[in-house]
Amino acid sequence: ANNIASSLALEGKQVLVVDLDPLCTLTKANGYDPSKFDSSVVTLLENPLKVGQTIYESDIEGLSFIPSSPMLDALELTLINKKDKYSRLKKALDKVKPIFDYIVLDCTPSLSTFTINALVAADFLIVPAETKYQSDFSLEVFLSTFETMKATLNPELKLLGIIATMYNVQANEDKEVLAEIQSKYDLLGIIKRTTAVSSSVKKGKPCVVANRRTVVAQEYREITRKIMKMMEE
Repeated sequence: ANNIASSLALEGKQVLVVDLDPLCTLTKANGYDPSKFDSSVVTLLENPLKVGQTIYESDIEGLSFIPSSPMLDALELTLINKKDKYSRLKKALDKVKPIFDYIVLDCTPSLSTFTINALVAADFLIVPAETKYQSDFSLEVFLSTFETMKATLNPELKLLGIIATMYNVQANEDKEVLAEIQSKYDLLGIIKRTTAVSSSVKKGKPCVVANRRTVVAQEYREITRKIMKMMEE
């Protein structure tokens, strides 16, 4: 999500990326300390009317973000009995949609309250999947659950496609899983296993910025252009 959102901004778009991961992975990957923000996605989910104060500008022109917080997991217990627990993110983002060309929601693959909030708020779903047997099984389980959830909470949500990640061109397992994914789903692109991504995380920047001349950065840029075209169509 980080590299796709950043690539959209590099294409000249106004982009908001929202970190819905309790581990604050995206926030940290951009070089930010989650504990240093006065407001976060927790603030937004507690009170959707406060969405404006949770948005921060990044170092990349055109890219804004809503950071996650270490307190996000604790919030799930608070929301559990709320009638609108699955629609709070949508209520908040509907207020800022006119400001942005794209809003990218980054969340975990487990169907937590926060992931369901993302699926309710979203128009399109993009799923990254490692080319490993266990990941292939997890992908099937997630998408099966997604279809059930979609029917009840967001019938307009469309699966845009799968991005194969951590692909090892020399491993038979990776080749077999990739072929399986291609036979069942729309494949948006392939991100090969490389140190460029991990080294960019250490720099606190997305790969498309920190290592923009690498093959993997160009792959992310191409996938992003494909996503833009598909969404326009």
